[in-house]
Amino acid sequence: MYVGKATTFRFLEKIAIFDTNILFMMHKKISLICFLIGLNLAAFAQRYLEKSFDSVVVYQDIPYGFNYNFRGDSTQLYMDIYVPHNDTATNRPLLALAHGGSFVQGNKRSGDMLIICKRLAEMGYVVISFQYRLGIDIGSGKTLEQEFQQAVWRGAQDGRAAIRFMHKTIDSGDSFKINPNQIYTGGVSAGGVLGLQLAFLDKPTELSTLSIDTNVIGGIEGNSGNPGYPWKVKGVINLCGAMGNVSWMSDNKDVSICNMHGNGDLTVPYKTDYFKFFGANVALLQGSFSVDSAAAEFGIDSRLYTFYGAPHVPFVGLTEANQLYMDTTINYVARYLYKNVTGNIPNALAEPKLAGKSVSLYPNPAKEWIKIESEEEAISSVDVYSLNGQKLQQWIGSDRNITLNVNQLPNGLYILKIETGKQSIFKKLRID
Repeated sequence: MYVGKATTFRFLEKIAIFDTNILFMMHKKISLICFLIGLNLAAFAQRYLEKSFDSVVVYQDIPYGFNYNFRGDSTQLYMDIYVPHNDTATNRPLLALAHGGSFVQGNKRSGDMLIICKRLAEMGYVVISFQYRLGIDIGSGKTLEQEFQQAVWRGAQDGRAAIRFMHKTIDSGDSFKINPNQIYTGGVSAGGVLGLQLAFLDKPTELSTLSIDTNVIGGIEGNSGNPGYPWKVKGVINLCGAMGNVSWMSDNKDVSICNMHGNGDLTVPYKTDYFKFFGANVALLQGSFSVDSAAAEFGIDSRLYTFYGAPHVPFVGLTEANQLYMDTTINYVARYLYKNVTGNIPNALAEPKLAGKSVSLYPNPAKEWIKIESEEEAISSVDVYSLNGQKLQQWIGSDRNITLNVNQLPNGLYILKIETGKQSIFKKLRID
């Protein structure tokens, strides 16, 4: 707009006031924009640590390789790929996870795998659940140890082919927007075993310690597909798995490990013991405690979460206790990944703990009664669970000091879920 010489002082005064208002409004808008940017940055800071996406897209039955099973039958290998919906980020971490089942059963869509893959993808990860070859031949003339060693090695070869396939997708246009330097493997039970062997059993001298001829079934690289692409990983998520020999870790000090295991596990040993198949000793395995201890000696970045008193894979199942164990598992794995992916130590999410310091329980071990005392707030309920997740006893009320009779419970280990107004606290209880 043009203003001529006849413009009055009064008009100029109005313009000045108008300009001042504009500046004030602009300042408010800039402050709001900065505030919103701050909120977005804060939200992004929680990516890879907490749920950041409301839905997940699953690409099912993607063929990634081909090989022959223990009977010599041709076997097509498939994976499911979980990605966060409407995610615009690039260079996303990849988790290549395997199911459990002792290398003789199980599948990539078992209930626990569906939950783990979906919830981690909701945090911003690209997650694959890959099917690997299963089975042993009891009538082969080989020992059970040899049969299971072959089964584990076939699984590790398939896992390497799955990771190579994802590298191949990167070279083909990277439709999944993966960071090739942020690839992790592992899984549940047998999947944890598979992941540990995949990452650490990678030298001919190490293979020579096995009682099988690995060259006959493909050697270190395997022949399940996608030759020429890398398969090395940055870390292993070992959920109730084990290794045949922890010394294999000594020359892979740049691979970190996240271990979670119940010290009451009678299937895969928590420390070092025999893996049993229908009651027969098969082979010595070194579980998560032994893996973590050896990692400390070798200078490897490792962490161990112990499910005290818990059996094998306590997070698998439909009971409330199983679901609580699953929550702990997801949160602990997320903290491990967040630190490795971002380089930051998470502060916003408390380290999962089985017991709360503000609530005390005594005597423990108990015989006829227990006292539960809360320092901060009233307790609203107490549930007593068996180790298999069955709710055996419940108290409901509002008090800071509670006495419960437990003389009807058989001797053994139990889990107490104690609810207050702010948190759920878990404590183990032993009755003698």
